[in-house]
Amino acid sequence: MDYFYRRILIGGLVCITAATVSGCDLFSTGKKTAKKPSSDATSTIVTTPSSNETADSQGSLPANVLARVGNWTLTLEEFNQRLKLLKQGFPDFNENDPQAKAAVLNELIRQQLLVKDAENSDIADKKDIKDAVEDFRRTLLVRELANRITKDLKVTEEEAQKYYDQNKDKDPVLMEPLRWKVREIVVDDEAAAKNILVQLLQGADFAETAKAQSKGKTASQGGALPEFTKAPFEAMQKAIASVDAGGTSGVFKAPDGFYIVRVEEKKGGSPKVFGGIKGDLIIGLTQLKQQSVLLEYIDKLAQKTKVEINRQLWGAVDHKGP
Repeated sequence: MDYFYRRILIGGLVCITAATVSGCDLFSTGKKTAKKPSSDATSTIVTTPSSNETADSQGSLPANVLARVGNWTLTLEEFNQRLKLLKQGFPDFNENDPQAKAAVLNELIRQQLLVKDAENSDIADKKDIKDAVEDFRRTLLVRELANRITKDLKVTEEEAQKYYDQNKDKDPVLMEPLRWKVREIVVDDEAAAKNILVQLLQGADFAETAKAQSKGKTASQGGALPEFTKAPFEAMQKAIASVDAGGTSGVFKAPDGFYIVRVEEKKGGSPKVFGGIKGDLIIGLTQLKQQSVLLEYIDKLAQKTKVEINRQLWGAVDHKGP
């Protein structure tokens, strides 16, 4: 139930319909603000059947059971755990507010009433429902096993520092992104572009030449593009990659015509300060370490368990095979 309730927190599944379930603001994923429940939401839903009503004869509630719906029970410990989960998902939720707690209890009871009715219908026997339940069960099993295998694996600050020192000049994640200020000149044919390039190499002002001869949208701004970390298209990115600040590219072709670009400014590209990225680096390296251990574990399982693939059937799916 804990796992299912986590899914409720994420997807707001407890709010089946506005007409049948009240207090949906408490579980809304659109805003993480828990509204104060209405008086209707706090009214008790548990009743004692009259003599002509049908009910399960199960006797008094056990001392640790907070609520019972048919054969389903909710203990006080389980209920308190759900309040904690709600607090994690919705920081504004007050788990000590009696009205809020009553609203949560009522939502759980209403949900179970619907679940019980669905189980008594043909819904529970539908293949897609059974498949979804089985898929979810498999996901939980894999997640729990993975957690057990990797729970003690963590990269230390010293390991993170060592990785940083060895990779700070080559791992893009560890470096400040390059930022470019570029001007462009765009013309229709290659001959015209080459002629303009000659003018530029002879000392013509790039901005004034762009205003006079470029057909690009930036011509009136002297060809100036907004600062970027990635060029608008691949051909331009390749052209500026080897050009230093103050340099001009050769002529290159792009979908809109023939281009010449000038790199006005080139900033960034230096290593980030270790202290500023230490936490994220430790998390990322820990995840990579855990992934590596899991893959090794799976390889060992594959060696002990026979795995077979029908190559003929697979060929119908992908001729290249796995």
